Order: sequence, then C-alpha cells, then structure tokens
Amino acid sequence: MHRFRRLSLVLALIMVLSMVLAALPMGASAAALDWDITNGHYFTQTNGQPEGTSQAGYSVTNNDGVPFWDEFKRDGGLRIVGYPMSQRFMWDGFVTQVFQKAIFQWKPVDQRVDFINAFDQMSLAGKDDWLLNFKSTPKPLDAATFDAGKTWDQIVAARLALLNANPAIKAVYNSVPDPIRLFGLPTSQVVDNGNHYAIRLQRAVIQQWKVAVPWAAAGQVTIGNGGDISVQAGIISGTALQPEAGPPGTNNPPPPVVNPPVTTSGFGYGMQAHLWGVPAAQPLDMVKGAGFNWVKQQLRWEWVEKNGKGQFEWNTPDAIVDQAAARGLKVLFSITASPQWANGGNRVTAPPLNPNDLADFLSAMATRYKGRVGAYEIWNEQNLSCAEWGCKPVNAADYVNLLRVAYQAVKAADPSAIVVSGALTPTGWNDGATAVDDVVFMDQMYAAGMKNYCDVVGAHPNGFDNPPGDWMDKATDDDATMKGHPSFYFRRAEQLHDIMVKYGDGNKKLWFTEVGWSTANANPDYAYGAHNTEAEQAKFLVDAFTMSKNWGWVGAMFVWNLNFQTVVGANDEKYPYGIVRSDWSPRPSYTALQNLPK
Repeated sequence: MHRFRRLSLVLALIMVLSMVLAALPMGASAAALDWDITNGHYFTQTNGQPEGTSQAGYSVTNNDGVPFWDEFKRDGGLRIVGYPMSQRFMWDGFVTQVFQKAIFQWKPVDQRVDFINAFDQMSLAGKDDWLLNFKSTPKPLDAATFDAGKTWDQIVAARLALLNANPAIKAVYNSVPDPIRLFGLPTSQVVDNGNHYAIRLQRAVIQQWKVAVPWAAAGQVTIGNGGDISVQAGIISGTALQPEAGPPGTNNPPPPVVNPPVTTSGFGYGMQAHLWGVPAAQPLDMVKGAGFNWVKQQLRWEWVEKNGKGQFEWNTPDAIVDQAAARGLKVLFSITASPQWANGGNRVTAPPLNPNDLADFLSAMATRYKGRVGAYEIWNEQNLSCAEWGCKPVNAADYVNLLRVAYQAVKAADPSAIVVSGALTPTGWNDGATAVDDVVFMDQMYAAGMKNYCDVVGAHPNGFDNPPGDWMDKATDDDATMKGHPSFYFRRAEQLHDIMVKYGDGNKKLWFTEVGWSTANANPDYAYGAHNTEAEQAKFLVDAFTMSKNWGWVGAMFVWNLNFQTVVGANDEKYPYGIVRSDWSPRPSYTALQNLPK
C-alpha cells in the first residue's frame, strides 16, 4: 500500500518537512527520504514500504530528452503535482509517469508535457460504477448533448459555470495557479451524495463534506487526485508501479534488469504480441501466464529512427525490454520497414537503399540491449514484393547482402544475440518478381551465401484451413481453394528443412516466427478461415507445437497472434488469428496452449 493520504495530510507533511529543512544543513534531509541524482531527483516516499525501511523509489528526470523533472518543478513540485507513484512507462505510445495529483505524458511532436485526463481514461476502462461506489465520484455528463452547438470557448465557459453551484468547491478549484491544467474541466454537475457534495473533473474529483468524516471536518473540501485513484482503479500497469532498484547515486542510476541468457538449443515457446503504443503489461502477463518463455514484437525501424540517421527514440523498446525482463521473458525483435530517409521516400516498408544504414541502426540497438534482447529477426517475408520489400522485385541475393551486414553488426555489438534470417511467407505462386515460392527462395538465399550470416533460419509455415498433420494427398474438404499448393500446409516446413540439409546446414535450427490459424474472417481474401472452428484453431496450434518439438530441428515456434483483437477492428484480417478476445478474455486456443505440457 502506498504511503500517502489525502491533500490535507500531504500539505501538513510538506509544512513539517519545510520546518525540518530550515533547521538542517543543506542536503541533510536528502539521505533520509529523497535526494538529487544526475539530471533529476529520487523519491522514496511512495514506495509502499514503512518509512525508513527501504530506499527503493521513483526517479523524476530529464533523461532521453523527456523533461519530466523540469516540468515537475515548473508546475509547482510536491505542492501541485505530488510525489511520483510510478516509473516511466509507455501509454498509448507516449512516455508517461504517474504522480499523486497528475499524470505526465510527453508529446514529442509538440515538445511539451501534457496532463492525462485520468478520470476520462477510467471511464473508457469501464470504471464509472467503481468510481461512484468506492470513490463517491459522479458519473460524467453526456458530452455530446451538453457541448452540442457550442464553440470551444463556449464549452469551456459552460463547464466552468458548473462550479458555481458550490462556492467552496469552486474556491478550491481556483486555488492553484492553473486549475484547468491541473484539474481539467468539470465533467459533471455538483451532485449531492448524501453526506457530501461532489463534482467530477477530467483529472480529479472535488468533494465538500456536510458532516465530519475520519479524513475531513464538516464543511471541509477535499480533492481526490487523478494519479492516486488511477492506481487504485487498476488502470496503471503493475510493472510501472514497481519501485526502481535503488538507491541510485548521483551518477549511478539503477542497473537495468537483464534477460535470462539465451542459446539456440532446446525448444522455445513464443507468442507474437502487439506491445507498441499500448500498455505492455497485460499482453506480457498473458504470455507468461500461458507458460511461454519468448515474446516477439515486430519492430519497424522507422518507428525508432524516423527523424534522421542517428536520431533514435528508444522509449518504447526500452519499456518492452524492461517489462519482458521483469517477467523472465526472452525478446525477439523482428526488424523491418526502413525510415523514409533511408529508402528514398518509399512509404511501403521498403528495405534501405544502403544496407549499411540498417547495420548502423542494429549496431546501436544491439549495443543498447546487449544481453537483454535474445534475438533479432532481420526483415520479414522478403519473398513477397508488397509485403515488406517495398513493392520492388524480390531478389534473394539483395536480401542476403542486407542480412550479411546486419548479422555482422549485431554480432560485433552483442555476440550472444541470436540472428534469425527473415522468415519467408507461403505464397502459393511464383512469378519471380512480385512473389517467389518460399522453398525456391530459400534455395536462392542459400545459393547466395546465407549459411554464414544467420544463427537460425526463419519460416512462416501456416496451415490455412488444413490441420497441421495433413498433406496434399490427404485433403478431404471439397473446397479446394487452399488445398492445391504445398505452401498451404504446415508440413511445408519439412521441405524448407530439406533445403537446409541440401546446403550442409541441417544442424542449424528453423524458427517458426509466425504460425497461426484463422477462424471466420470478414476479409474476403481470408475466407478459408470460416472452415476452422475455434475448437479446431485450438487443436491445430497445440498439434503444431507438438509436431515441431518432436521434429527436433525446430528451435522455437511463435503463435501469430496473441492480442491483435484488442488493437484492430473485426474487419481486419489479423483479427480472427488472435487467441484472446477484444476484451482480453481467452479464446479456446489460449486456454489449450496454456494447458500444453512444456
């Protein structure tokens, strides 16, 4: 339980601390509860431990160009913002940190720190009933009706006028230098809740008590703070709330959590999750909860180095790596999609014009995450022109040249990291330019020298509407749409492995970096999904894991996908491949994989 109370107690604490500080030499109090660190300040007051028993806490810094420490001081520090209650973490793709009275979020395009509308976020998370029952917070007005026909200035004026119903509440609202920034606009009327009056704001709830209660005298006005209540409501990631390993010295911040060491031996159970731009804790918890030990995130190079060569934005991959490590999960980053400055302005996931630009990016990444990222997959489905090859003619030799410099860069920076060749996709046809059969392209990559530039070989042996044990002569479905080519069968992997043996590389492992079965799919190009029931999807995945492990030459298999239903619409072709539903409830396939002996 965090050691904090309501506003009156916090203000009392600040007054006491001020008197103590006046009697002490400069810096004497820092050794007890908080102290300066490089580029910021470190606080232990809200670490959830009895006072004085732990120096773990939360740092507020200007690190990585995100000026939260400067903003904290500019906004009034403890009096206005309160103590930090979280580490930095990613929320909706932005660097975020929770304080008792405000939630900071960095907007890089605008170069400013915004305050999150915490109560609006709780409403979106379905917490309105909880807020009413446990925090005496009114439900919000219907904004579409209340704001209809008004200009923005009129909306602001009308909402501020809601405060007029209670002068005491209005006085507290206006007691801070910038009430709209700290509290947001009113989102409810002043409501009589029996023993108190309350008004809901975007970032707080303000209440005036009619009778004495344990935390307030009769007539007193108190503030329910957005950060405090967001944490209690459970909308903040549990990992974000974990105190940092401390205490950091002036020049020694806490060391990063290091992922478990990885090798290419054994068999890895993995899931591809969508972790970018969303809170990563829940999907990572579900990967861990299924008993799996690998998580894959496709990392588009353009996301990290989009603004120019050497201008990196590491916040999101940092959060993914740290949160995966905290759960003992190994990370596979699948690298694709060069930034426009590297590909001549091509917007459709083209490879770079100069392969050395990718090498430089991977060198920086592997250096930053040395010992912490288990594997890097170099590109994706490069045998299909308009998948990840920029709608240019596909060419195995060009890809191997890209793989060569990428492999050398990663290995120079982190020799322990596993380099996976970009997984090929089943195409069903081969015209030599827009699409090349995956077995043919595998042969071409080996002929171009791929053997020396990867630790394991990537593949995507999907089964479409065929059980994993079937082969072309065993098809029983009258609908032959996904029956007439060997690449439509999971056992296509055997033919890929045969190519590896042909080139003397049979001792190397294949990694299946995407394997999945759709169910009924709204996209007409994926109509075969309707042939698979949810129960069949579950059985096919379990059988595929069992087959892969028993083959002996497969090193890891990644389910495609875990949680895309939570981030894409039902008409998206990726939606029915997901093994959890849009509300995070497990589909039969997730439960079956959870129960799979590992």
